[in-house]
Amino acid sequence: MKITKSHIIELLNEELTKTDKSEIKKMVDKQVEKMLKSELKKALEEELSKALKSKEVKGDVGEIAKTVIKKLYKDLSFHHPYIIDRIKI
Repeated sequence: MKITKSHIIELLNEELTKTDKSEIKKMVDKQVEKMLKSELKKALEEELSKALKSKEVKGDVGEIAKTVIKKLYKDLSFHHPYIIDRIKI
């Protein structure tokens, strides 16, 4: 008896119910999602490490950090002065 590929597929399709098929699809989707996340994470890390090495980006990050710190200090001093009073020198 020869078993062909189409015969195997036909037998598998007969045996699988709709819930089985949906479970298989979910498992495959999860695996694909995990693979994409890891690849995306690696690519993002590579691009960020390249970008952070340039002087322009370092300067921009520094300016943004200064602005945030100034706004935070201003907000703390006006709305929560007790936090500043707790700082020990």
